[in-house]
Amino acid sequence: MTTFEEIIKRAEGLGLPIARNQFTATNKKPVPDPPFLVYLSTERQRGDDTKNRIREIEGSLELYTERKADPDLEKQIEEKVLFDVASNFPRIRARAKGPA
Repeated sequence: MTTFEEIIKRAEGLGLPIARNQFTATNKKPVPDPPFLVYLSTERQRGDDTKNRIREIEGSLELYTERKADPDLEKQIEEKVLFDVASNFPRIRARAKGPA
């Protein structure tokens, strides 16, 4: 089974700027121009009885673009990052940044 950490490592390999939760602007490093990726995750552990520990991670990978969806970039993410992730839901949440 693919781990969330492996998915993020693949996403980093795309060469797009990527951050956990959000980009934080500083004087030396402003927020990058789109396209960029942001990933969100929460983790729970249960069943810790000295024999079993279940680690549950819920995560999302968001693609931010300048004005509208970028089908070519979404397809690249699907093929190179999320190719072995099973889901019944859309796997990429694309968000436009700026006016439509």
